[in-house]
Amino acid sequence: MKGVERVTVCIRLKRLGRRHLSHWRICATDRRTARDGRVIEELGSYDPCASNDRKVAIHRERVVHWLRLGAQPSETVEQLLAHSGLDRKGNEVAPRPWRKKKTPPPPAAKKVAEAKAEAPAKAAEEKPKAGEEKAAKKAAQEQAAAPAETAPEGKPEAPAETAEEKPKAGKEKAAE
Repeated sequence: MKGVERVTVCIRLKRLGRRHLSHWRICATDRRTARDGRVIEELGSYDPCASNDRKVAIHRERVVHWLRLGAQPSETVEQLLAHSGLDRKGNEVAPRPWRKKKTPPPPAAKKVAEAKAEAPAKAAEEKPKAGEEKAAKKAAQEQAAAPAETAPEGKPEAPAETAEEKPKAGKEKAAE
C-alpha cells in the first residue's frame, strides 16, 4: 500500500505545572509530535511531589490496550509502570517499591560514621598539653619584649643629654 503512512505510537510524559513545581501526564502520542503537543489519548498522571502511593495514577485498561497494540513506552514511563505493577508489554508484575530519599547509600553512611568517630581523636592529638601551652606563651612574650628594649638595626641611637650638658638659659642671663 503506497502512500499510507504508518503511525508509530509511543507512551510518554507531557509536562504541566509551573517552574520548579511540575507534574506530568502519561499520554499515548505519535512519536513525531512535540513533547507538549497533540496527543491521541491521555492515560494517567505522575506527580513527583505527592506521597509514594499517590505519585502515579493510570487508567490501567487503556495502558494495557495501547501496549498490546505495539505502543512503545519511554524509559521514564516504563519505570513508572513498573511502580504500578505493569511491564513494557502490559503484563502484570510485582510492583516496584519507591526508593527512600532521605537515607544515604550504605557506603556513604559508613564514611560519615567513621568521620564522626575520628573527629574527637584528631582534636585531642592536635591540642597541646598544659605545660607546653604555658611555655609557648612565655616564649611569645619574651620575643615581643626583646625588640622593644634594643634599637632597630641601621638607625644610630640618639645621644642621651644629661642635665649638666644642657645650657641653662635662665641662669646664664642672670650671671651676666
